[in-house]
Amino acid sequence: MNEDDQLRERFRRMGFAGEPPMASTATDDLARGRRHLRRRRAATLTGGVVGVVAVAAGVAFALPGGEPFGAEEVPVAGRGAGDAPSSAPADPSGDTTATPTEAPTSTPTAADTPPGDDFGFPATRQLLLATAVEHLDPAHEHLPATTSGITGGGTNVGTKLEWLVEGDDGMGLVQVAVTGPGYADEYEFARQDFAVNIGCEIDTDRCTEQPIPGTDETALVGAANPEMHLLFSIVYERADGSLVGIAVSDLFGNNSTIPLAEMDVSLGQGFAFVTDPDLQVASDELDDESGVGAVTLPEGAGETPLPED
Repeated sequence: MNEDDQLRERFRRMGFAGEPPMASTATDDLARGRRHLRRRRAATLTGGVVGVVAVAAGVAFALPGGEPFGAEEVPVAGRGAGDAPSSAPADPSGDTTATPTEAPTSTPTAADTPPGDDFGFPATRQLLLATAVEHLDPAHEHLPATTSGITGGGTNVGTKLEWLVEGDDGMGLVQVAVTGPGYADEYEFARQDFAVNIGCEIDTDRCTEQPIPGTDETALVGAANPEMHLLFSIVYERADGSLVGIAVSDLFGNNSTIPLAEMDVSLGQGFAFVTDPDLQVASDELDDESGVGAVTLPEGAGETPLPED
């Protein structure tokens, strides 16, 4: 007996019992599967709805105080969030009218008041103006009533004053300045810087030392410069090291394009201005450098710039 015959004989001897007859067909199995799937979907859907209702109910009653969250109105398109829903049409016969809310009266603030003088050294600048009026314009017909700008910095206090003549469309300029004691020696080029701002370039033929009439003192005098519309300038150094300066021009170039036809200010009046003993930096402003506080402002601060062409 070969090997194949032996294997067949062994399988025969094992005596497998016959399979029981099939109780259902494949069609029955498919139908049962479909019914099971429908029951499972129905159970899942029912459980989800119940869970959502439970969560909503829990939120509505779990919030402490006030109306429950569930009672809050949900905004509806076309109606503002603050508009209450209407449960009944409005009664056209009602005579109730809305009372307009009166606007509260505003309290004036600092922004409502005109700004003050923010240029610094107001007393010294006003003294410069008053001294210029005294010596150059005694009738006070040409110079302004107040100053509106500052030049210099630290204890070098200056201002530019417009000079107007009735019937003349032009605008002239009187630039004046005074410093605190010892200013001329504060740094190496203090004199030169002060003088050039007044229109007097030291060590040039345009700025020469000249005697002050009626005294044994001298001052630096800047010659007329038609190109700059400068009529004259003076720089005077006092014994205490303070400097006083004045420049007179027939055109206030930053504020006007029209020079004056005539500006009646003499060199003698300029000398009287720079030698006035009462022209000093105000003592209280000198002590604490009030207003400017050692901040150097740009030349021409406070002037009105001309529009560009």
